[in-house]
Amino acid sequence: MERAALLEMVSDRLDMDEETASNATRAVVKTLGERLGAGESEELAAQLPGDLGRHLTEGESGQRFSEEAFVSRVDQRMDTVDVPGQDATTSVLGTVLEAVDERDRAAVVDRFRHYGFEELLAETDAAVDVGERTPDEY
Repeated sequence: MERAALLEMVSDRLDMDEETASNATRAVVKTLGERLGAGESEELAAQLPGDLGRHLTEGESGQRFSEEAFVSRVDQRMDTVDVPGQDATTSVLGTVLEAVDERDRAAVVDRFRHYGFEELLAETDAAVDVGERTPDEY
C-alpha cells in the first residue's frame, strides 16, 4: 500500500484532513514500535510505506506499558487535540494492520491480545485466527 493511500484511509476513518491523519499515524506508529519487540517492529516496518517504517523503529522497542499508557503516549505525540488518542489509535492500527501481510497482522493482533489491548483492535480485522498457530509461525 502506498503512503498516500494509507493516509487517505486513516483520514476517512477519522473524518479529518490528511495532515491530521499523518500526524496521528506518526504518533501511533512510533508508540507501536516502542511497545513491540525489536524484531516485530523491524518486520512490520519493512512493509510500511515511506517514512512510516522509520517511525516504527526509531524509538526504544520492547517497553512495557498499559493500553491506557499507549493511548496517553499517542495523545502526547499528536500536534492536535481535535482527535482523541483512543480514536487515532484504533483508526491507525486498523489501517496499518490492513496494509501488512497476514502473518505480521496475526502476530500483532496476538501480541495485543496477550497485552490485554483488545480495545485498541476495534477497527482491526481482529478475527484473524491466531489461536491455532505456534509461536514459530510468527
